[in-house]
Order: sequence, then structure tokens, then C-alpha cells
Amino acid sequence: MLDWENATLFPSADPGATNDSVRTAAVAAKARRGPMTLATSPPAMARLMGKILLWLLATYGVLVLAVFHSPLADYMVRPLRVPAEVQPAPAIVVLTAYVAPDGTLNESAMRRVHAAARLYHRKLSPLVIITGGDSDTPEARQPADFMAGFAGELSIPPTAIIVEKESQNTHFSAVNVAALCRQRNIQHVLLVTDAVHMRRAAAAFRAQGLSVSPVPADPWSLWWETPDIQLKKFWAALHEYGGLLHYWWKGWI
Repeated sequence: MLDWENATLFPSADPGATNDSVRTAAVAAKARRGPMTLATSPPAMARLMGKILLWLLATYGVLVLAVFHSPLADYMVRPLRVPAEVQPAPAIVVLTAYVAPDGTLNESAMRRVHAAARLYHRKLSPLVIITGGDSDTPEARQPADFMAGFAGELSIPPTAIIVEKESQNTHFSAVNVAALCRQRNIQHVLLVTDAVHMRRAAAAFRAQGLSVSPVPADPWSLWWETPDIQLKKFWAALHEYGGLLHYWWKGWI
């Protein structure tokens, strides 16, 4: 009769053989899982993520210091600037900037209209062309409409203003304004926009066959200013370098 009380799970006569079998099975299972290396162990992963986070924070801090408290933005803006060429011309072309839906002009839009008004009242040109539209609200009043209204407040008569509001970017402004100028036998224009935008804008208008005299409308200097101005310079420069690359790739300049 089988003695269940003295029976063993493993019928080996050697108890050590059982332990050896268990250890062998454990080793085999570990081998199938693969070794837990330093890079995949939880403590090592936590340390690695901590180092990455510290590196990102340090990089962000250096970038903030460079943008706000160094001439980095000035060095980025410098190659984009074009000297002003204020001289008589048959027309002044003003590129639109942001205008709120209620008609409120942002700082850039006001500067551009002010610059055009100064040129007009100095009798450097009898005609002001304001160009630019908003594709999101084509049925509503456009930025060019509101900027033309502001030009009227600065004593430019409506008869001296042409509003071109079909253009959705600088390239199409150049195309449409060039067509208007050809209808009036105009070959030379005074171009008004922000200084950082001028190189791309002037190249786009020249690509359409117009002779361009740049008139930058903003007062940025090429040396350190307040941190908020330095940040504006930095983002504007990044935008323009991207724009120049895009326009070159499209064959627009």
C-alpha cells in the first residue's frame, strides 16, 4: 500500500536533485526573459529620465538667457534688414498687418500706415496702395479696409488710396499689386512694411518686375533692447528665415 504521508512530489532518491532541477528551471526562464541590464532596470531608467529632464531644463534656461539678455536676436535680425531708400515714386505700397475683427490695428499695422502717411504728406507719392486680405473672413471687412480707414484719419484722401484685399500672403500681394501697377504704367514703388519683413517682401515684389525702394516702418535698433522687444525680434527672425526658405523653394523670389 502507498504511504501518502511519506510520499514526495519528486520521486528522486536524492533530495538535492530536486533543488538542482528547480534552480535549472529558474535559470532557463531567466535566460528566456533576457538579462535585466543597467539600462532597463527601473532605477537606471529613473536616473536616465532625470538626466534628460535636467538637460532639457538647462537648455531651456540657456536659451531664455540668450534671447532675453544677449544680442542673439540682434545678430539674427541684422542680415534681414534692408537700408531705407526714401525717394519720390509713383506709388506707395503698404503691406497689411494684423487687425482685430472689431477693426483695432495692432502696433505693426499702425506703424505701417503712419510711415505711408509721412511719405504721402512729404509729397513723395500721390498714391497709396494698401494690400492684404484675410482668408478666414472673406465676406467681412478686411485688414486693408481698416488700415485704409486709419490712413483717412491721417489725412490721406480716399481718392489717393487703392485697397487690394484679395491677397492672402506677401507673394500674392506682389502679384496683385504688380498687375495694378501695370494697368497704371507704374514701374517703381515705395514699399512699406516692418524692417524684419522687408528683405522677403522686396524680393517678392522685384520678382514681379517692379522696382522697389524699401521704407522700413519699425524703430528696432540693432542692439539690446527690453526683453519683450528682444523676444519679438527672435520670433520675427525665425519666421522670416522660414519664409525666405519657403519662398525660395516655391520660386517666388
